[in-house]
Formats: sequence, C-alpha cells, structure tokens
Amino acid sequence: MLAGLAACASAAHADIVLAPELAGLYQAGSGVDGHFLKINDAWHDSSVLWNEETQSFGSGVAIGSQEWGTGIWGLADWHTAYSNPTPGMIEASWTGRASPISYGDADYNTLYGATWGEVGLAPLFAPNGPSAGQDNWTSHFAGYVRITEAGTYNFSVLHDDGFFLRLGGADSTLSIENDFLNPRERLGFESNLQLGVGLYSFELGAYDRLQSGVVELSWSRDGGDWSVVPIENLLMPGDVAPVPEPSSWAMMVAGLLGVGAFAARRRRGARGNAG
Repeated sequence: MLAGLAACASAAHADIVLAPELAGLYQAGSGVDGHFLKINDAWHDSSVLWNEETQSFGSGVAIGSQEWGTGIWGLADWHTAYSNPTPGMIEASWTGRASPISYGDADYNTLYGATWGEVGLAPLFAPNGPSAGQDNWTSHFAGYVRITEAGTYNFSVLHDDGFFLRLGGADSTLSIENDFLNPRERLGFESNLQLGVGLYSFELGAYDRLQSGVVELSWSRDGGDWSVVPIENLLMPGDVAPVPEPSSWAMMVAGLLGVGAFAARRRRGARGNAG
C-alpha cells in the first residue's frame, strides 16, 4: 500500500523529460560495480556537525570531537570513507558485481524483512552469520540503468540510515538524498521521469550506523508499485553492447522468403479457384 502511495505522490509534480546518455537498444546486463566498507565501530573522526542546544544535525561542532561520537553519522563520513579514509577507519571491504541492488544486514531481515521485504545479506557479512559486528557499514554502486521501453518511470531507494542517488541523462543529472541518521524509509524523486530507450548512468551511496541497515534500488513504471530494478536492467560500463541491427543480407533473405511465401499462397489460391 505504501509503495503505491509513494509512486502516486510523485504524479502531483510535472514530469521531467530526461534523454538517455546512450540512446538505443542495448544487450541485457548482469549487475553493476559494487563496493562495501566496514567502518571501525570505534572510529572517532566524524566531521558531521551536531548542535547540542537544538539537538539537531548540520550545525555546531564535529561529532567526532564528542566522547560519544564514534562511528559514521552522515554523508560527510561516507565521502571520507571512499575518498580519504583516516588511519584505522576501514576494517574490511568487498568489491565485485552487485545484482540486484537489494542488500542489508541480519538485523534488518530479522526485524523488518516481513514488513519491508527481505533483502540479500551485504557481502561483507558471512551468510547466516550473527548480527554482531554488522554496524557502521557503507555501500557504493555505479553503472547504467537500461531502459528498453520509453515511458513514465520513477526511482526510489529504501534506506537506513542515509543515502544519495544520482541519475544521469544526456544533458542533465538528477539527484535525491537523505543525510544524517534516519529510520528506514523509501524515498523517490518528487516528479516522475519521462525516459527514452537507452542507458542512463547512475551512482548510489548508502550507509548504516547502528542496528538494522538496508539499501535497495527500485523503480516504478507508469505510476505502478515499486519493484527492485531487475538484474538485466543494470549494466557495468564494460558490459555495454548495442543490440546488433539485422544485416542487409539477412533483411534481403527475409524479404525473399516473404515474397516466396506470398507467391506460394497465390498459386494455392489459384488452383483452388480453378477446381
């Protein structure tokens, strides 16, 4: 029910027309670049600001300067982890093909899988392992979304705690984000998107601090419910291959076969009339 309401809410805004970066039909994909990091739970260098007086993020002093300010607290810390990690910040990492983008930790599946939908365990964590040690982790995904039918789309990210999503077209890039610490929520573009056939680049980053964590990329088509973007619609840059057009020879042979079949039907019809 919530999925349908979220998709319909975007219809209140005018649609955004976004042309593909690479127009045309492309062969199916099998996932995108994925990169997961486990941040040391005792990491104490967060640059996210905290205002003690107003009990709010975004102003005040760096949380890392507080005695209680361990772990990651927002997008600023995500960027530190991927661009300039401080000594001792990264405890473990995993890089590989991610497909589909629907990952979380054991706490999420145990506590919320029944209501929000179960996801795959983030590759950092052993299958069926305990939830202990599954705090303070991040994820990053990049590649192309493959659109095979022009029409109305929207994209959303189920997240806990925060995320950013950038979707690139031929002339512009659209983005949404949710910074700092947030309860699990699915957030999409305020306006639906009119997309053409082709490839759209995207980048998705997400993070979890404590307890349950999840990141899931979904789409909505023609105002319908959210569903996870299928594997075949996710491509790594190295996998980009246009669907080959029929050769002139193949088209000529097909045409001759069609003419031959039509002539045969004419002959059969003529014999029937003669009888």
